[in-house]
Amino acid sequence: MEKIYTPQEVADRLLIKKATVYELIKRGELNATKIGRQIRVSQEQLDSYLKVSSKPAERSYAERPNMEEALLQVTDIPRFASVSGAQQTDYLLNTSGLVISSQESRVVELLRGQLGKERNSLPILHSYMNDYNSLYSLYYEKTHLALTCFLSDRENWDRNPMKHLMPGKEVVVLSVCSFLCGFYVKKGNPLHILTLDDLTRPEVRFLNRELGSGLRMYLDSSLLEKKIPKNAINGYDKDCLSNMSAAHGVASGAADISIGDISLLSSYPQLESIPFAHGFLDLVFLKSDLDLPALKSILNAVHSEEFKSSLLHFKGYDTKTTGKMTIISG
Repeated sequence: MEKIYTPQEVADRLLIKKATVYELIKRGELNATKIGRQIRVSQEQLDSYLKVSSKPAERSYAERPNMEEALLQVTDIPRFASVSGAQQTDYLLNTSGLVISSQESRVVELLRGQLGKERNSLPILHSYMNDYNSLYSLYYEKTHLALTCFLSDRENWDRNPMKHLMPGKEVVVLSVCSFLCGFYVKKGNPLHILTLDDLTRPEVRFLNRELGSGLRMYLDSSLLEKKIPKNAINGYDKDCLSNMSAAHGVASGAADISIGDISLLSSYPQLESIPFAHGFLDLVFLKSDLDLPALKSILNAVHSEEFKSSLLHFKGYDTKTTGKMTIISG
């Protein structure tokens, strides 16, 4: 009979944390099976993951894999559906917990851990959505909070999609932190990619981010400003769902360049980053909910020194504005 592993057993075999196993499953890097409420990984699923992960990262230009074939290993992953409307409604009606939507899971876990230290801790349901859909769900009051990641000038809300996705709504934007965003390339930047114009060179293969992510929206906007046509970039229509998938795509040789949070590169020593922009992680919620006890617990958690310190473990994260609130009207 084929061996079946629990997430903890997988973590023990790979010498990683159990949280990292769940992250790999969520991102589609590691296939798993749900049995009732339990997650299990078969020997075949684990072998498949190890086979892809162990492929050589360094290849000469002539040996690079065909992009269409190579990208199947990186981007042909399950599109995780967000928590269904029925589940969310049931959760909202029958518990005192919070529904938070976000594509960023690490900060959600830190926030959940901080809240868990309170005597009357609140359960948090994480609905995995990109930035666009997170705000869309908040607008229709399907979630309590959206943890969004946008690259923009904080003083120029006209460039931030938030203003246009929340028409007629007053929302509170609670700063979690700022972070550094960059292009992922192989160590030494062998193709000497320095500017956005370099993305149009025919030998450069780009791996994009998902439509609806803050990184993708900012990149689209930047190309429009510089009048660089998207169809001039090889691979612009090929996307992935996470920073991890973006970094893995370049590390595995499936692409020459991608984009993401540079803190992820601590797990990919064969990569380096080309600075691109500052990003902002914000918790967004309706102003009308500001006085709810549950939201006050969130505010206390974000303002805590322990939470701020935990964010600084991620390279490039800055907490100078953590806890700052801005009220905007769509």
